[in-house]
Amino acid sequence: MTSRMTIVSPSGLRRFRPAHLSGLAILPLAMSLAACSLDNPDAFAPSCPIVEVPGAAADLVAFTGPSHDIGHLASRASVTRVTGQCHKGEGKSASVVADISLGLNVTRGPGAGRTLEIPYFVAVVYGDEIKNKKQFTETVQFPANVTQMLTHTRIVPITLPVSKHVTIDGYRLEVGLQLTKEQLDYNQTHLIAPTFHHM
Repeated sequence: MTSRMTIVSPSGLRRFRPAHLSGLAILPLAMSLAACSLDNPDAFAPSCPIVEVPGAAADLVAFTGPSHDIGHLASRASVTRVTGQCHKGEGKSASVVADISLGLNVTRGPGAGRTLEIPYFVAVVYGDEIKNKKQFTETVQFPANVTQMLTHTRIVPITLPVSKHVTIDGYRLEVGLQLTKEQLDYNQTHLIAPTFHHM
């Protein structure tokens, strides 16, 4: 059975469901979804939880000082896609491991060097409760005379415990760029929240 990702943004969210793939998949492409039994090692890989990118955390704009003109732009990064797959976790306890990677469009401004550090986060939510959140940093190295790059983060494995009462469908992952208060204020003031439609 195949299914396209669901991408909706009624409140500034980029939302979709990655699935088990042979390799990584790009956001707009159809992805294969399959059910599985965690007790059966020969079963298909488990489906993944829904992944949301909060609209305010989809862009990170940094300046070298208080001025927000282009001459003081240090860097800008935008989440372009999320790729990944899910598989059964190892060990005696039942779990699903979601391998997540963020696609990034990164620009270095006049005030930046050739190496940029892009902070991002992955939060695990079950129901309405945040169970865990971790922050990571992706180092982006620009070649000489290059100011914009499309890249992706390393794969981050997220282990999600499951049981008869805690199902994979109850989870969702929130991922995005880790912003300072000033960067969040800038996004809310200057950037238009992305709008996506059902595919």
